[in-house]
Amino acid sequence: MACLAVIEVRDLYKSYGKTVALRGASFSVPSKTVAALLGPNGSGKTTTLKILVGVLKRDRGDVKVFGFDPWINGVEVRERLGILHEKPIFPGDVKVKVLLKYLAKLKGYSGSEVERVARITGLVKYLDSRVKGLSRGYLQRLGLAQALIGDPELLLLDEPTANLDPLARREILRLIKSFQKELGVTILVSSHIIPELEEICEYAVFIKEGIIVDYGRLEDLSKKYFTEVSYRVVVEKPRELASKAISFDFVKGVEVEENSVEIKVKAGRVSELADFLESSKDTYGVRKVEFVRAELGDLYERAVAGT
Repeated sequence: MACLAVIEVRDLYKSYGKTVALRGASFSVPSKTVAALLGPNGSGKTTTLKILVGVLKRDRGDVKVFGFDPWINGVEVRERLGILHEKPIFPGDVKVKVLLKYLAKLKGYSGSEVERVARITGLVKYLDSRVKGLSRGYLQRLGLAQALIGDPELLLLDEPTANLDPLARREILRLIKSFQKELGVTILVSSHIIPELEEICEYAVFIKEGIIVDYGRLEDLSKKYFTEVSYRVVVEKPRELASKAISFDFVKGVEVEENSVEIKVKAGRVSELADFLESSKDTYGVRKVEFVRAELGDLYERAVAGT
């Protein structure tokens, strides 16, 4: 097992009576990544998260979070993680500030921690509002705020955008992405809405009917399953590079920014982009090439089809 993995799961089984929820699930999540746990409803995502937190006992298999078994060393694990459960329920008549202060006190933190998490999640203006007056989007922000109390090293988020309107979903996703950049936290996001997570995730775990179909960095998975990908090229002459790139058959599209070009590459043709950039790096002043995103929906379908 990799020493840099925050989560390590091997051959995990869990049943509820005659219903098998997890069937030999195995995967890992590296430190300081935003990872997506993706699959349809009923595929075992929530069961997996509950086992990782240590509130649900597995039937068999090996599970490590920060190197600890969460069922045996639950206190040690939960001290270092925050969780947002699917459909969190909070007392409606309580003010946001009062609720967060109470939750912070339970973890041994003062009012300054409430101010910190409220600022991070955009709740400062709503601290004196009652919970029942919050919109669905701001209820999710409250859920994220309570998960961030104590500055956890790992966040487990179960369907954080479920039942939200499109605008609220985008705002929550932007918040989640900012957590990793600004706080350096490892994040595992569970969702059945696969395409929307490609904007924030760099790593994915694909699950279907309790089986982990595949997992890994999106860049590696996109090469393995020959899906479309996008790269950002930091370059001195972005317009000139874009004009040349769009003339190639392997390029599906380009988007010019101030000092960079985002290039969308057709499935299975990344090596042609790499050859082009290597041969012309001096001509256009190529400084850096970085992976941006992969087509998550296509990746999931191809991974499932290969099982």
